[in-house]
This record gives sequence, C-alpha cells and structure tokens, in this order.
Amino acid sequence: MRHLIWISVGLLLGCASTGPIGQTNALPSDVFMNGSTGSLPLRLGPNLAWKIQNTSNWLTVSPAQGVGSATLGLVAQPSQDPPDGRQYTTTLEVSGDMNATIIVHLPLVQVRGQVSDASSVQAIQAQSRPAFRAQGLHPHTQLPAPTEVLVKYRRALKPSFLPQDARLRSYDPKTRLAKLKSAAPQALLDRLRLDPNVQWAELNGYVSVQGEPIDEFYPKQWYLRSTGARFSYLGSFTRPITVAVIDTGVRFDHPDLAGRLVLPGQGAYDFVRDTTDPTDPGDQTSPTGGSHGTHVTGIITAGSGTFTPACPTCTSSGIVGVAYNAPVKVLPLRVLDETGNGSFENVALAIRYAAGIPVSVGNFTLQNPTPVQVINLSLGALTYSNAMCDAVADAVAQGVLVVAAAGNYQADAPGQLVYPASCPGVIAVAATDQSNHVAWYSQQNSSVAITAPGGDTSQGSGAGILSTTWDFQKNQPNYTYYMGTSQAAPQVAAGLALVLSSGQATTGSQAWALLKAKLTHLGAVGRNNTYGDGLMFLPPVFGWALPKGDYAVSFTGPTSREVTTTGGQFSTYLIPGLYTLTACRDDAGNGLCDQGEPQTTQQLVVPATNSFNLGTLLLHP
Repeated sequence: MRHLIWISVGLLLGCASTGPIGQTNALPSDVFMNGSTGSLPLRLGPNLAWKIQNTSNWLTVSPAQGVGSATLGLVAQPSQDPPDGRQYTTTLEVSGDMNATIIVHLPLVQVRGQVSDASSVQAIQAQSRPAFRAQGLHPHTQLPAPTEVLVKYRRALKPSFLPQDARLRSYDPKTRLAKLKSAAPQALLDRLRLDPNVQWAELNGYVSVQGEPIDEFYPKQWYLRSTGARFSYLGSFTRPITVAVIDTGVRFDHPDLAGRLVLPGQGAYDFVRDTTDPTDPGDQTSPTGGSHGTHVTGIITAGSGTFTPACPTCTSSGIVGVAYNAPVKVLPLRVLDETGNGSFENVALAIRYAAGIPVSVGNFTLQNPTPVQVINLSLGALTYSNAMCDAVADAVAQGVLVVAAAGNYQADAPGQLVYPASCPGVIAVAATDQSNHVAWYSQQNSSVAITAPGGDTSQGSGAGILSTTWDFQKNQPNYTYYMGTSQAAPQVAAGLALVLSSGQATTGSQAWALLKAKLTHLGAVGRNNTYGDGLMFLPPVFGWALPKGDYAVSFTGPTSREVTTTGGQFSTYLIPGLYTLTACRDDAGNGLCDQGEPQTTQQLVVPATNSFNLGTLLLHP
C-alpha cells in the first residue's frame, strides 16, 4: 500500500512538471508582436504557479501572475525610440514553480515617402533654412556710401546753378528735381544747402527690405519661431496700444524697455505701497536674475536695436518683444511683493484701474489717465475670488481684453481651476515646451482657451523663455530664462495688441475672434483641456506671405513621430497599426503644420512588414 502511495505522488509531481500524460510544459523563448498589442501563451500544468517580472518601460503584461495555463495580453506603449531605431525588445523573467526567460520583440516597419506641392510638376527640392534668417536686405546691412545728391531747385534749372565739381545725372522739369554726382558728395551737399536757388538737398541714400532683428539674444528666442511672431517685420502697425502688466512692477531703467513703458506720473502705479512708482524693489527668490514683472514686460514689448550697454561686458542690444515692431507700450501696475505674493483686493483694484474705471485707495480716488486695451495677469491662485472675477467682468464690459496664465499646478493639482484665469471672460493661456508639446506644469482644464510657448528649463536652460530681468546684487539689467504659463500669457497679450495696432480689428472682441480663428491645432481633434483651441500662430491673422520652407511630416497613432525631410524625402520606423499622417510645407519653420501652409492629412494603415513605401504625398493650399 505504501508503494502505491509513492507512485501516486510521483504521478502528481509529473503533472506539475510536464502537464497531462504526454504533454510538456511549453514556454516560448521569444515572442514577436505584429503591432501595439499581442499575446503570450503559457502552456503549463494546472497546479503550476507563475509570476512575470517585467522591467520594461514600454510593455505592459496582463495578468502578471497566475496558476496553470494562460494567455497573457501584451500592450506596447513606447514613449521613446528604441536604441537601434528599428525594434523594441525586452526580457520577461518567469518565476514561481518554474524559472524561465522570455524575450519579447516588437519589430518596426520602415516607412518611406516623398512630399511635394500639388501645383508642382516635380517635387520641390526645398532647402532647409536657419531658424532665424533675415529676408532680403537687412536694415543694418553695411551699404556703400552715397555718391549722389538729390536737389530740388526753386525755379527751372539753369547751367549756372550747377557747381563746378558736380555732374548732372538727371533732371525732371516738372518737379525741378535734379540728381547730381560728385567725388565729394558731402562737400557738394554742404554748398548746395547754402545756395539760395536750392529749396532742399539731400544725399541719395538707400532703403532696404525689412528683415528680422539682429539683437544679440534674438536667436535664442525660439518661442518667436513657434508662434510665427518672428515674421512681424512683414506687418504694418500704426495704432498705439497699451497693455497693462499687473505683476511685481518693472525696472524702468532696463535699457531694452526704454520708450516702451508708461512711466510714473503717466499712469503707472504701485498698489502694494500706494505710490505712483511701481519700480520692482527686488526678488527675494532670485536676487541675481529676478523681476518677474520685467520678464513679462520684455516678452511683450522689448525694443529692437542698439542701446548703451550697462557695463563693459553687458549687451548693447538684448532681445526683442513679440510687439517690438509696433507702437505697443506696457503700463506697469504692481500688486505682488518681493516674495511674489499679493492680495485679491489689489489685483481687483489694478484690473479696474487699468481699464480706466475709478477706484478708491484709502481716502482718495484713482483714475488711470492711460486706459489700456489689453490686461496681462501672469499670476493666479487655486482659490476662487469674487473680488477678482467681478473686476474682470467690469473690465470686459469696458471692451478690455483680459489675458491670464492658466496656472502651473498641473503636477500637484491636476485639472483644478485657477483664478483669475478661470473667471468668465478671461482668455486663459496654457503652455507648451520647445517641442510644441504641453509643458508638464501647465494646467489642463475647461478654462484653457489658447496655448503659447512657456518653455521647460528642465530640458536645458535654453529651452526656457528668455527675457529681460534685473540683477539686484549688481544693480544692473540682465536676461534670464524662465518657464511657466506666466511666460505664455504675455505672448498672447502681445499678439492681441498687434491685431489691434494693425487695424485688422477695432475692438477687443474682434481681435480675439481673428486670433482664435487662425490657431494651430494641437492634441486631440477639436477643443481640448490641454491646448484649448490651439497654439497662437500670427502669420495667417495678418495675411503675411511667408518664404517657402522645407517639409514637415508627422505620424500620430500607436507611436508618434515628427519626421525631418531632405528635399521632401523622408524615412522613419513605426509600429504597425492605424495612423493619422500630416504633411505640410513648413514655411514658418516651427515644425508644425499651421494654417495657410500647403498640407494634407490622411488616415494610414501601416502593415506588419519590413518596409512600406507611401509614394508621393501631394500638398494642397
């Protein structure tokens, strides 16, 4: 009897190691996926316990443990490219009643193609251009000295009027305008201006096609490329516009802001100290590169051109603001103290004051002599405030555009509403990084209306937003990279100011409607809580004709790719599956397919094969 018992135990052990009689436990050594989903069969005895150890950052295995045979589901969700660019691989360790190693492979498909304008007979061999390139002659281009003088005579020209060292090149008897050439044009000009027969005389100088600024730090302002603001030199802006920056105050002595500010005595005000001088007194958190208000102000309206440097090693030109090419001034209103904090009351007072509404401060009444068309609020709180929202409603009723930072709380308070950005009537601005993806800190909720670059200094200092700041230790101007929706909001405020200054719109609501209609779509189709209605893009708002750019191609599906092209040709590796393909001629040079650029969008199934040729993609206006 004991012998029979031992035989029975032996048979049970046999089931655990080999399964039913004649069946062996089967675990594959390699599994190949044909797309973003797959399966892993485990053929095991019914009492055999197992557990999968998965250290992959791109593969999910479910279930991860069990008893007996099972078919495991595999889901690939890669966030980065594989090291070899062609295949994802990972090793699964099986432990429990048995030990094994299984390698999971996800081969990628090489997808190739060609992009061409539909109107072209042959593919346009577009050449990549530098991120910042002056178009035509730059206003600072060194030109030869004039050798001719233009002269308007008071009466018909007689030979006796001509100086001996001058040669007559042309003369119009109707206008009595003559062109004279001389080896010494300046000396000739001086003599002509003393001649009683001459109405006026001047050197025949040069005009140039206007191009992009040559300010020293302008090439570092990548955000001007993202929004197309770099092309504002193509526009015409004549109407003076004022933007209120309700913030920490400003450094009026920053040379890059000279002539771009409403000064103390003209309407600027400090609601923290109740004085007419809102000069930023300092930044306790960043004494060497502080002044949040100065940073926001520079993004809007820092000027272009040279100035006297503040120190022997300081810049003589700095950056440019989004609205550098327009008569846009900033009205500084201080509501935040040296720690960057302020009260609901002061914010509400500043909003009404900026809009030209009389406000009571202490025992006296203030009224802004310079009512603004746009208000920028790069501040916020997670607490609702009746005081701030009522003030916003009053300003909006006056026709003022109110722009606010959507908030930087997404990592700690995801989706939560931020105020005043979530007050009715406010244009709430979310932030993108240098790759045109939502920044990790940017608030995502139903209040987000629009997106602009906010940067991400965790990706490198140059990936932040560069603007004017102040070194309070050396007491001199400087420039610093910041990141945040605080930096995104003033770009939208400046964009709206440009629309108003151009005459494209005469009211705030018209300006917002024009800007909103031309946004570049990002994320899921339609409005979404991440990007609102899209990224600000200025060229189509004004109808600027941009120079032709290279082509951009992107794939959105099981994995996402933004593909570079060479002469319109491209190649990349994708997981098999369904994709949305977007291709365009990237005239703006921002890596996006913006409104006004020839483009195409189509659904595409990438089959599980070694390579797949899309042929030629034709772009349409």
